[in-house]
Amino acid sequence: MHHALQCFSTSGYHLTSMDDIAREAGITKPIIYRHFPSKRQLYADLIRTAGEELCNRIRVATERAKTPHQRVALGFEAYFRFACESRAGYELLFGSGPRRDPEFRDAIVQIETEIADLVTSKIEADIDETERRFVALGVISLAEGTVRRWLSTLDPRTYPHFASVPFEETDAAAWSHRMTNLAWAGLRGVRRDTELTR
Repeated sequence: MHHALQCFSTSGYHLTSMDDIAREAGITKPIIYRHFPSKRQLYADLIRTAGEELCNRIRVATERAKTPHQRVALGFEAYFRFACESRAGYELLFGSGPRRDPEFRDAIVQIETEIADLVTSKIEADIDETERRFVALGVISLAEGTVRRWLSTLDPRTYPHFASVPFEETDAAAWSHRMTNLAWAGLRGVRRDTELTR
């Protein structure tokens, strides 16, 4: 699946053929069809696998936290680390390609919902569930917008073999730290909005 992910990430769903994937993997096309009945199924499985990996990384990281601040820091680090170590997977989840196809768009929305549920459950504040969800979506948008911008400006000449560069040696670690500080400053001020409840 690694080779398929790389092919789709480079050329997109429609311009990638099963022949391309077989050639990249060094196998024959019939071998791929033994495991995946169609290119569409392979692509859908890749989306689901990438989404599960991202959710699991965030969940495992935040469960190690001993304080709310550490939970925020570890959550951002897990998110940025995933984008750094699995750029193709991140692009598959948050790039524009899958969102143009209704079937894939639904799969992406499901993953986004799972991430939102996870982040919502980690927020400790004296607010109701609707407000908690709203705050969670803000935190997620902060992470996604920053990572997308960071990836779009990353000079490929600096990191020609991006996936093999340790997270700690990339700008991702620094961005993760900055986003933690920004988000934590906002989260500390979250409280029930009495103006809205009058």
